[in-house]
This record gives sequence, structure tokens and C-alpha cells, in this order.
Amino acid sequence: MGTVTADHYLAGIVGLGLLRNWYVDADTNAQRLAELAETLARVDEFPYSLVLDPAERDLHVGYEEWSGIYDGPNPMIETEERVVHPILRDLARPGMTALDAACGTGRQAALLHELGCSTVGLDQSEAMLSIAREKLPEVRFEVGDVEHLPFVDDEFDLAIVSLALCHLVDPGDAVAELARVLRPGGVLVITDPHPFGAMVGGQAFYGGISPTRPMTWVRNNCHQASTWLRSFRSAGLSVEECIEEPFSDQQIASSPAELVFPDAAKAALTGLASVWVWVVRKD
Repeated sequence: MGTVTADHYLAGIVGLGLLRNWYVDADTNAQRLAELAETLARVDEFPYSLVLDPAERDLHVGYEEWSGIYDGPNPMIETEERVVHPILRDLARPGMTALDAACGTGRQAALLHELGCSTVGLDQSEAMLSIAREKLPEVRFEVGDVEHLPFVDDEFDLAIVSLALCHLVDPGDAVAELARVLRPGGVLVITDPHPFGAMVGGQAFYGGISPTRPMTWVRNNCHQASTWLRSFRSAGLSVEECIEEPFSDQQIASSPAELVFPDAAKAALTGLASVWVWVVRKD
């Protein structure tokens, strides 16, 4: 079996930057081709030769490993929060019951609690929940699965699930469960990686790269608009808003390709959607 190295990723980003803009400017096309030629000519040199060999982790193992650094800088989360936090501030009211499903370390639960909601957080990872409980001792957190929620029908006024349904092959059962525990007229907010992220090689990578461990990741499945709309219709949810937030400057700057071929990284990523944000209401 061969080794996955950085030149494979870099060649892909340069190629995508070329493909997305090939009809615009011949001189820029020549620059992309020169970058591809450099990558191919220097495969035995650092950083092109850097061994990545990404290793997939299952959901439970991955998030247990990730929990200790999950609250560190994450440009994708920062992009998502710039969009979803104003939505939550507009929807939440003191005294509402709110669910942060797949809550992780409790970042959305913290905002909902701050806004005066009676908040519950739920996650499958005890490691993530231990951090959430330490940060937010006044919030109730439970271990659970978004496809089998341990709550009664019509229990919540507001629910959010953030960057988590991507880990399911099909989000339909989870959407149905979230709709079940919402009161009639209640609102569900979903954020998820956009399919364009997978097009540029994105997965739930964590832990960085070091000589002593492989590059690790948890699988993000691509859910198209048709999948979401079918799930919402089946669950009795009506779409009030859909936002496709593009890659931010910070996200592009954090791309490993930006360190080697910054112009190619910008050409490949600029304008592509990074995150879905859906706001749906129970009929």
C-alpha cells in the first residue's frame, strides 16, 4: 500500500483552483500549471513529501480523542457561529425550553442558557460532556443519541444541532426525532458542513499532524439539499430560512495549501459554501 503525502493534497487544490477559473485569465492558468509542475518535481522534498496517511476514527473514539482540544481555535466553528448566534438570539426568549442536541462541549448550550432558556444538552460522548458539565454546572446534560432522543413528545420550544448530522449516513431519523420533541410551532436550527467542503477534501480532521501519530479524522457524509428537504417534509417541518455560508478568509488562511500556494488556495476556495444553516419550524 502506498503512502498518502502532502503533494497529493496540494496538487488537488492547485488543480481545483485552475478548474474553477480556467476561462478567466491565461496568465493565471500558467501560474497554476507552474505550481502543479513544481509539486510534481519536488515530491521528495519537504513539505511535499510530508507523510499524512490519514486514519479514520469511529464517532465514539474520535470525539473522545478530540474532546481535550475541541474548544481550541476552529475557523469553521467561528464561521458557523457568526451566522447561527444571531439567529439564536432572535429566536430564544427567557423561560423557553431549549435542546442543544449533539452538544459536544456545550458551546450552543452556553448561549441558550445565557439567553434565559431552560436548557438541556445531549451528546453521545461522555468525554465531551464532562467538559460541558465543568463549564456549565447549571445546565443539565445527558448522554444520548440524536436518532433516539430520551425526551417526551413536544418537550422543547427550540432545538439546535450543530455540525453533527453530517456523521450520519442519512439525517432523516434524527430530524424526525428532533421534530418529535419540539412543540407545535417550535423551531429547529441545523448547521452542517456543506457538500462543497467535501469537494475540497474536507472531513472532520482533528489533532494536527505530527511524526508520532497519523492525521486523524471522523467521517462527514455529504447531504444534498434534496436530502434535507425530504427529511423536513417527512418530519412535518417547514423551512423558514436556508443559509449557505461561504468559506471565510480565516478558513482559507488556515488551509495547509495556503502556506505553500496561497493564490491557488484562494482560487480553489473563495466563494464556495462551507456551512449549511437551516431554520425549520414544526407545523
